[in-house]
Amino acid sequence: MRQLIIGTETGTAEFVGDDISALLEQYNLPVEVTLEPEYDSSDTKQLWIFCTSTHGAGEIPNNLKPFLTWLENTKPDLFNVSFIVIGLGDSSYDTYCKAAYQIESILLKLGANKLTETFTVDAMDEELPEDLIIPWLKSKLDLLN
Repeated sequence: MRQLIIGTETGTAEFVGDDISALLEQYNLPVEVTLEPEYDSSDTKQLWIFCTSTHGAGEIPNNLKPFLTWLENTKPDLFNVSFIVIGLGDSSYDTYCKAAYQIESILLKLGANKLTETFTVDAMDEELPEDLIIPWLKSKLDLLN
């Protein structure tokens, strides 16, 4: 199962998620888009693509906190999960994309397989986030099968 997990406070990550979902559909890589992920231990192979903002003082978006807290508390073995993390942030803050790196850290501690380095997008760039993320993700499609 392939899940696109969106972490958002203002909606930007949701807009980017729409473009990510469209790209994957274009290449016959169906994806379930969710703001409230759940772990299914019966699924023998899972791919999680996180697209998340950071808010406040480097915090994980509120919609992802219950899931990530559950993972940290129950500590399931995520050997059957591969993942990619895309972080949206603002480099004028010293907590730039901290949520993305926190998610990566949690997943790695639980044995998940990181497919590529976390990709970050800076709100200070003149380009729209999706204009940077889509070409990058397109170059990684072979990892998503």
